Amino acid sequence: MKYRIRIRAHWVNGWFLKLLSKPVAIVGRAEYPLVWSQPTEIEIDQDSTVRIGVGVRYLGRGKLLGVSMTDFPARNTPEFRSGAITFCNGFWNHDPFTPVEHS
Repeated sequence: MKYRIRIRAHWVNGWFLKLLSKPVAIVGRAEYPLVWSQPTEIEIDQDSTVRIGVGVRYLGRGKLLGVSMTDFPARNTPEFRSGAITFCNGFWNHDPFTPVEHS
């Protein structure tokens, strides 16, 4: 099964993040590179709840920042059969990326 994950930045600090950071998804314990505002398909090997979070690394290295992990049900539930899970940070640059929509 696959999840589609998208990362967006708040319009106030998005220019800064897009210029200086690389977005990353954490699914379970594995990391996957993301592209700003574009969905990335990630294969999930389990049929139960999975923990997903996204964050950024400034200049593509160092500690992963802005991660807030969220539990999601198995993909076979109706709300996850299509579309992407979108994560966005808040007004302040230090606000974590949290799920905002399933589209």
